[in-house]
Amino acid sequence: MRYLPLLLSAPVLFAGAVDAKVLRIGNGGEPETLDPHRYNLRLEETILNDLFLGLTTFDAHGNIVPGAAERWSVSDDGRTWTFELRERGRWSDGQPVTARDFVYAFRRLLDPRTAASLAHFMYPVANAAAVNAGEQPVEAVGVRAPSERSLVVELERPFPFFAERLIYPTGYPVPAHAIERLGDDWVKPGRMVSNGAFVLDDWQPHAHIDLRPNPHFHDADSVTLSGVRYLPTADSYAAFNRYRAGEIDAIGDFPSGEIDWVREHLADHLRLTPLVSIMYLVFNVTKPPFDNPRVREALGIAIDRELLTARVMQSDEVPSPSLVPPMVPGYTSAVTVAEERPTRLERARRLLAEAGYGPGNPLTVTLRYISGVESKRVQVAISAMWKDIGVATTLHHTELKSHFADLRQGDFEVAQAGWFGENNPEHYLNLLVSDTGDVNYGRFASGAFDALMDRAHAEADLERRLELLREAEAIGLAEHPVTPLYAVTIRGLVNPRIGGWHANPRNVHGARYLYWR
Repeated sequence: MRYLPLLLSAPVLFAGAVDAKVLRIGNGGEPETLDPHRYNLRLEETILNDLFLGLTTFDAHGNIVPGAAERWSVSDDGRTWTFELRERGRWSDGQPVTARDFVYAFRRLLDPRTAASLAHFMYPVANAAAVNAGEQPVEAVGVRAPSERSLVVELERPFPFFAERLIYPTGYPVPAHAIERLGDDWVKPGRMVSNGAFVLDDWQPHAHIDLRPNPHFHDADSVTLSGVRYLPTADSYAAFNRYRAGEIDAIGDFPSGEIDWVREHLADHLRLTPLVSIMYLVFNVTKPPFDNPRVREALGIAIDRELLTARVMQSDEVPSPSLVPPMVPGYTSAVTVAEERPTRLERARRLLAEAGYGPGNPLTVTLRYISGVESKRVQVAISAMWKDIGVATTLHHTELKSHFADLRQGDFEVAQAGWFGENNPEHYLNLLVSDTGDVNYGRFASGAFDALMDRAHAEADLERRLELLREAEAIGLAEHPVTPLYAVTIRGLVNPRIGGWHANPRNVHGARYLYWR
């Protein structure tokens, strides 16, 4: 904040990167890993999207298109998916990408020894959950390679969104020949073998990650950038300063308080894009008193989402009482907010009193959040809303990697969380399934919810499947394991000289599609 007066009088500069054809992108923080099977953060996924190519991928507009597979077919019962790989698919060392590479990758992801926190993304595959739990050998995973270019994936049950699920790094191939030779060192610069449009050139921790084009990529001729430099920009004010100084060519966030200034001075740089996402608060139901649904409900209904988004954030975030983002097509949540806030506050105080809390014994809460000015503003507002019902809140912040590591380990009472990426409701509702893994941060378990989700997972008819998901969400959120808040709007700045950058609800912008005008 102390740099802002200087910032507002400084010129806007854009130099250097155009001539070099190197694109410098602010990426939100420092990656913990670039192993596709061990990643956990969106900022890691962004880089991995450039390094690897799954069976399916996305185009410049965020649509699902063929990737390492040039085509696929699905059986009438929706359970057998057959992929035909590209003849020209190559690893960055020139070796062919084969169906056996995908078999190896699926098995490695689901092997309990890999400890993949997002292994559940592939649970639709036959026997995947049992293998990941150590109940069956990795050879039992429902994937096989009848030939070098043919891959057959058997699903446990119909999953109409499987092509979309495969765009994540959890579905990427990994090079068995490099991993078996180098072990965990295979992800280091100069050693990493990948099959995407770019290869890892350099990694200077907390400084930058450099990528260069992969000459063996099947569509290498279409890649025009000479390189990509990813810069860790956890501080949105610092990122804004660096963008205006011409040190960064694109950033995915800047302080919401600067939106009016940006609209006046950098209108052709501004990118406001609703993201298919949900931000929410999660309660650790294993820790008293948050094991009490009354306490969770009281805290949840005391929050005014509209006030939070319109006045506190001063941006275009979309308030949502549903755990499923409002822009997900075909899904209408049964969860609504009917009462005015005064009525909700009165009910919240009554619920706390029933749980044993009141003026003589106030509830105390530690609310954990990700470090940052914007994030702090939101959490301070929430704590003020809780004060209205007699709750005393202690705020605790850590940087992004530590925050989510603590959540996965259950080291919190109430915490900020978010989930992004897919245009299907199951991606979000699965966060509350009891056996989802450590992304069910609060360790919520409901037999009724699990049973409905299980029925939905077995339903091949899409309309009936969505109806079961609606019923499941209503039952799950009635126990208030989480409090959905809003869908994110990406507030970014992009150098107007960059071509190929198209707004899309996934906020994916593969460097293979970008170019300097």
